[in-house]
Amino acid sequence: MNEHEDPRLTATRTQALEAALILLQKEGVLAVTHSAIKAKTGISRSTLYRHWPKLDALRNDAFLLAATSTGSHPQTDGPLRADLAWNMGKLMTALNETPWGKIAPQVIAVAVNDENARAVINDFMADRIATVKAAFSAAQTRGEIGEDVPVQQLIEMAIAVPYFRKLIAGLPLDQCWLDAHVDLISGLATGVGPD
Repeated sequence: MNEHEDPRLTATRTQALEAALILLQKEGVLAVTHSAIKAKTGISRSTLYRHWPKLDALRNDAFLLAATSTGSHPQTDGPLRADLAWNMGKLMTALNETPWGKIAPQVIAVAVNDENARAVINDFMADRIATVKAAFSAAQTRGEIGEDVPVQQLIEMAIAVPYFRKLIAGLPLDQCWLDAHVDLISGLATGVGPD
């Protein structure tokens, strides 16, 4: 928001985006229409069209709202297993307990043909990748893992597997699973298997 924007316009946008996010979670991407937002909020269609002349812009702004990072810094003070457990725990929580986890499959589906939705995913994933990469970089700096460890592949495995498990396979992400996943990734990186 710029400093000269009317706070009422900001409040209207926020209310509309929150309604769109609820629709996305409960009914899916096709339920997000100007009429549906009007019915949920009472905001006139002309006002909604003024903010979002096209539905894909409204939908993508709602995607972005759900994908917004918490802004917390990654844990990197070691050991690698503890750092991965903390950082991957945050990803597990996001997939289990936030709107992002509920709408991620829809964002992925829309991103096939929509570059703005693809940008939302790319930005969201860049943040998650940076978090896990920071843990590996710190472990390399500490000498905990060698320079020859395939860090990029381990990062991809660390992040992709929870998405596959939750969104494709429909299996739960819980603490027991997280512990086994982190043991596997850190074991591959350090050459030390689980206790």
